[in-house]
Amino acid sequence: MTQIKTCETCKHWEKQDSVFDKHIGRCHAVYQYWDATEWDDEGCGRKLQPKHAEHLAFVQDASDYFAMLLTRPNFGCVQHKSK
Repeated sequence: MTQIKTCETCKHWEKQDSVFDKHIGRCHAVYQYWDATEWDDEGCGRKLQPKHAEHLAFVQDASDYFAMLLTRPNFGCVQHKSK
């Protein structure tokens, strides 16, 4: 059985000691949905930009102003990239 790799050993993960609990970090592999999309041709909805086609997860807040994914070091992820 393959063991899923965790944030602690991922190049996308950055500890956030200055603001959050010392065990919390930010995942830079997850993009804000608003920034990764554009209006569709009819202007009624959003569609993923081609440069983000390979990304598997996104974050979104109610205002589309700012959002980030915070995780603990032992969170497992299929987007893991070793440091």
